[in-house]
Amino acid sequence: MVRETVDEREMSGAMFHPNAKSNREQHLQAVQNIADQLFPFPTPDYPHFRTMVNEPEPQQKLFTNYGNELEPDIVVLQWPEKIPAMVAEVVTEDMLTDENATNVWAVEARLDGVKFFLYVPAGSAKAAKALLKKHKIKDVSLRTWRNITGLKTIDVSALR
Repeated sequence: MVRETVDEREMSGAMFHPNAKSNREQHLQAVQNIADQLFPFPTPDYPHFRTMVNEPEPQQKLFTNYGNELEPDIVVLQWPEKIPAMVAEVVTEDMLTDENATNVWAVEARLDGVKFFLYVPAGSAKAAKALLKKHKIKDVSLRTWRNITGLKTIDVSALR
């Protein structure tokens, strides 16, 4: 039996970071899993809701009074009126940016009568909270997510 001892100090900087393709795949899987598990509308209790997923192709765009065209990852509509009730953005670590905070999250958080959910990777809550505070974005239901390896499921935790 061969055992190799690795000194992490010698390997600093040798860590691999996800490439754009793996981030995209991770994002697509997380969006689909969250939509399937947490927004499975219509349900017997909520037959008047419908869930639309805008990944990989847009199914339901939203338009604001200011001419903004939005494509949240997940949109829940009140049916048959097609009135938005909930929107959710699912982000990967590379999406935790000032640009996304101001151009996407802030706009979606201000939609009148619409509950806004922001799902960030487990371990990224502090960075997400800092961005929300920096850009004065309020009325956000912040959650963390992580894929469970080997299963087509996701673990989500609510934050205060």
